[in-house]
Amino acid sequence: MPKVGNYVQKDYHNRFRSQRKSTWSDYNKSWSTRRSNALEKSKQLRTIANNFSTINAQAAQATTLFSMQNQNVSGPYANPTAVMSRVSVLV
Repeated sequence: MPKVGNYVQKDYHNRFRSQRKSTWSDYNKSWSTRRSNALEKSKQLRTIANNFSTINAQAAQATTLFSMQNQNVSGPYANPTAVMSRVSVLV
């Protein structure tokens, strides 16, 4: 082993390297696994985003419908004439 300063350079790469050699098929299998996992995760994210947008659209429709139903309504009476007929004014 070559010596640098007071330290002997140890060959840790060869010592701790796996005894099994990697092949191109191992490389391709690992990348195909990663791609399929990423595809599955993106499908889940798209499903969640679709659910949120559906809920948002339904809430907007409900708010619009509620405001349209309650437009020009004054209390429990149907119109201002009905309100005035209930008021007793003593002159």
